[in-house]
Amino acid sequence: MSEQPSSGNRPLIPGQIASWLRIVCFAAAALIVTGYVYLSVRKAPNAEADRRAAQKVLRAENTKKGLALINEPGRNADGTYRIPVKDAAALIVADNKVVAKLQAAAGPAPAPAGAPVAAGAFVKASEEQMKRGAAVYGRTCIACHQPTGKGLPPVFPSISETPIVVGNPELPIKFILQGLMGPITVGGMTFNSMMPPVPGVNDQDIADVLTYARQSFGNKGNPVSVDQVKAVRAATAGRTAPWTTAELGLK
Repeated sequence: MSEQPSSGNRPLIPGQIASWLRIVCFAAAALIVTGYVYLSVRKAPNAEADRRAAQKVLRAENTKKGLALINEPGRNADGTYRIPVKDAAALIVADNKVVAKLQAAAGPAPAPAGAPVAAGAFVKASEEQMKRGAAVYGRTCIACHQPTGKGLPPVFPSISETPIVVGNPELPIKFILQGLMGPITVGGMTFNSMMPPVPGVNDQDIADVLTYARQSFGNKGNPVSVDQVKAVRAATAGRTAPWTTAELGLK
């Protein structure tokens, strides 16, 4: 009787298969170690870059909100309406009496009964200049400062009963010619937006619109003349940057 080889002496897995399995296990282990090392040494997010990106997003959102206030029709908290510049211009073209209506609605507040008025202190502008000024206001200022002159807080300040409007006309002339930027407090509220230079206005337009603003919305300031505008334009002819509230001594 021939002897049968003992099954206990045979390898359970052939040598070639065992070698391949060892190679596969080694490669898998190497991948795991490499992945762990990569995750461990990977650079942490740059905090400064994240901060700048967040600020950029915030600025974009604020710009979008500001443009929406200018371009989108809406109703303000005090019940007044805001309308886009192109719509305001269309209203004036469609109804030549809208300027007179606007002037009547935003006319100067009557002086309190019995209030003393210094003789010769106030010079009332001509009706013709007020009409011209209202027309310029309607095409250049109304979107931001509104038909009431009360602006759109907290983005655009009020020019109603505002000292800077009726004070030295040199300042608002500069605002129109070169623009204004920086924080300024109006009516107890601080505004930090920018007023760009007003395009497409000549010296007569500037004198008229400032006269209109100075004798409307509850303001009572004397008219602005073309000569005053010409003098400021000549004195600031070389300036291209907007004025800052700091250099003008405004707070």
